[in-house]
Amino acid sequence: MSLPSEYIVENAIGSIGDIIIYRAEHPIHGTVSVYQLDDNMPAGFVEEAKKRLYQSGLRMRDMSLLNLRYVTKTLEVSQNPNEPYVVTKYTKYDIEELINNGVTLKPKRVFQILSQVLEAIVNLTANGRLIDRVNARQIKLSQLHTGNINFSVIEEIEEGLGAGRISVHPVAGEPTNAGENAVSSENPTRTVPITQTADETQALKDKAHAERPDPDATSTLDKNVPVEGVRNELRTAQRNICILGNIAFQLLFGRKYLLSDKLSSANIRELGRRWRKVLEKVLSEDAAGRYDTYEKMLSDIRKASNRNKRVAIASVPFLIVLAVIAGYFSYERYREHKIMTSEAGQAIKSFLEIVNETQDEFPELTKPQVEPNKPDEQTILSSFDNIKPVDED
Repeated sequence: MSLPSEYIVENAIGSIGDIIIYRAEHPIHGTVSVYQLDDNMPAGFVEEAKKRLYQSGLRMRDMSLLNLRYVTKTLEVSQNPNEPYVVTKYTKYDIEELINNGVTLKPKRVFQILSQVLEAIVNLTANGRLIDRVNARQIKLSQLHTGNINFSVIEEIEEGLGAGRISVHPVAGEPTNAGENAVSSENPTRTVPITQTADETQALKDKAHAERPDPDATSTLDKNVPVEGVRNELRTAQRNICILGNIAFQLLFGRKYLLSDKLSSANIRELGRRWRKVLEKVLSEDAAGRYDTYEKMLSDIRKASNRNKRVAIASVPFLIVLAVIAGYFSYERYREHKIMTSEAGQAIKSFLEIVNETQDEFPELTKPQVEPNKPDEQTILSSFDNIKPVDED
């Protein structure tokens, strides 16, 4: 069956080899991404392309039923192998686009993205879906600075397609061209798709082991998987981890990471100690110093994130005390302002100014003097009693 008429296709927003990605609207699903084959594909490649897209859709549908965290889920898949299509929820950004546009993000956000990508890969691996090579285009973001990622497994690396490749230095024990060309170690002429089921990978390993018997292959992990297969899985995990490290570096600093480059080393030293420790281990030139499993890298990132949270939580009581003190002084200032701007406050202010007024000089105090006793009228007139009158001539 072809794409239902309920989908209103708007425009093409990208392509992956022979697959075109369209943006469309649906009355229930809202804005979606529709994956369909390119109509201009040469006739000789149509049948193979249809088969590949149809099978990818069925595998994505099976993974969607598992409801794996951070893994892109299908909304609808074609049931007709002659007219295949896959519909997923539309996401605004992908990491490849951000890197190409020189967009940088804060360390906390970058390592949050890494943590979620690693969890998605671990979940896929645990459910039989092996990631051969991580591509920056697979990491989708609905919002740039917040929110969770969606890891898309349909956006595979097609044969001969170089878009979205992240150059990495060779992994220990891996051919030097493996980091650039993603060539399978079992068959150097076969390009491995970005995702592959565990059964398919195991069948290829068994076939390769039968064609090239190795005396050392008798030592196995579970008496079924040859040692060489285990080594290949280890190299694949290390390569993907290194790719994630390069993606993180470009998101942090807006430039490619180069080995033995002084500027790259200086950029990494600018990070906080916990983030710097993780990134240095991811990008280590020494194979012994790198992460060898996704789980170990995920554990270190989570420890770094949780430690930041613990520090933040520990500072909460101190911040509360500061807030209480600041609130108290603010209230006192407010109360004082309200009092002093009222009529009663102005009267109190004037009274306090008078009471608190001081004088620079104080008068010297003297002892009061006792006034002499004043004579009464009789005493004053007694002196005239002895005066005789003057005789008149």
